[in-house]
Amino acid sequence: MTAVHISIRRHRLGLLLFTTVFALLMALSIATPGRTFAAEAVPTCNPTATNGCVNGILQDADKKPIANVTLKLSGKEEATATTDAEGKWAFSVTADGEYTVTMDESVAKEHGLKAATATVEIEKNSFDKARQVVRFDKPVAASANGSGKSGSGSTASGAQSGSSASSDTAQTANGSSATANIGKRIWQQLFSGVIFGLMLGLMSVGMNLVYGTTGLSSFSHGEQVTLGGLMAYVGTQVLHWPLIPAAVFAVAIGALTGWIQNELVWAPLRRKRVGTMQQMIVTIGLSMALQYLFQFFFGGDIKGITKSIPASFTIGPVTTDAPTLISAAIAIIVIVGVTLFLYRTRLGRATRAVSDNAALASASGINVEQVVRIVWILSCGMAALSGVLLGVYLNGISWNTGATLLLLMFAAVTLGGLGTANGALVGSLIIGIVADMSSLVIPNDMRYASALAILIIVLLIRPQGLFGKQQRVG
Repeated sequence: MTAVHISIRRHRLGLLLFTTVFALLMALSIATPGRTFAAEAVPTCNPTATNGCVNGILQDADKKPIANVTLKLSGKEEATATTDAEGKWAFSVTADGEYTVTMDESVAKEHGLKAATATVEIEKNSFDKARQVVRFDKPVAASANGSGKSGSGSTASGAQSGSSASSDTAQTANGSSATANIGKRIWQQLFSGVIFGLMLGLMSVGMNLVYGTTGLSSFSHGEQVTLGGLMAYVGTQVLHWPLIPAAVFAVAIGALTGWIQNELVWAPLRRKRVGTMQQMIVTIGLSMALQYLFQFFFGGDIKGITKSIPASFTIGPVTTDAPTLISAAIAIIVIVGVTLFLYRTRLGRATRAVSDNAALASASGINVEQVVRIVWILSCGMAALSGVLLGVYLNGISWNTGATLLLLMFAAVTLGGLGTANGALVGSLIIGIVADMSSLVIPNDMRYASALAILIIVLLIRPQGLFGKQQRVG
């Protein structure tokens, strides 16, 4: 048996083992039931797959905050909250349905409010897309154009997306209105899937570059995403920096950790000729260690990078906000920049050469170790940037956000083709759109099962992925 045949068999065996581990982990994550909680008053609420939010800022007719006012939530769940010094209040709910927030009528009259009661509706299959912002400065019947409820954005497992809806939401009165709402939701979910796919692509492209140049499937890449979001939280909420300097700080920290990882862990392992399968096991241990470090230092709650609620607006049938569009634009610019780097620069061409055949690239005079070092720095910096954008887009970041997205990243890079940067982007867009659109017909908690189903189907039909080579030799 020739060395070429042995190499092909080893590659196929490695791909089979990787796919098996991936499928088992995805099945485990889908089978694990989420925790449920009763409604409760919280200082700040961030919507997730298991809880929705009913919140607002109580202000008088002159837009001045009203503090120490008791608000009662009633509906399928009940709770009581008191406004803080800035007039802010929030409820976290776990059941869908209609909720009513009530204050004392004398308080409403004293401060010139038009209503003492407000009603909103939350759909359980869109918990992670709905933040119901209640207002008492408009009468309940003020809305004349149908439902005022809107949602924007999407999430990976446990991710949150900001949206807003005023208390003047009107209920659908006839079949044509219901049909219009369904059509609007389809467009909204498609838009959300594209946005989430772009952010997933920003994470996956870096992961695929690492695989292409080293053959390593890094299970700790999700923690680089979490690190970026948490460092942005430190910058904005602990150091009180503006968002842009905090984002630059987070990306710099992420890129620095990429360099440190390569110098202290991966380069020594490569010099000792440790196999990629053993290195992959190291990444699993590193992932677990980083997750618990994040939980130890930052706690188990969601950390908001920004505390303000952005104003939403509509573009045709889609409701969105400025942070969502800016985050998507940044993701597109970075991905295009990486593509130009790979195809228009000397270092980028060297990177593609190492990805094709590291031994031949080394024989041609390319410094393979230097290329791998730069790829690790670039990959971790992109992951950190995606963590910042995700934290802004999803209204917060938690210690395990990256871990919940990891399986989707693997699905994206495997679907697009292992080792192909552009394939990772296309795969991410497909995964993002399918996951969000599938929540229209299946429970929200099961939407990632559709992504796994697509992955399995593509591997059965085209094992190398959409843009991968039929065989990778050497």
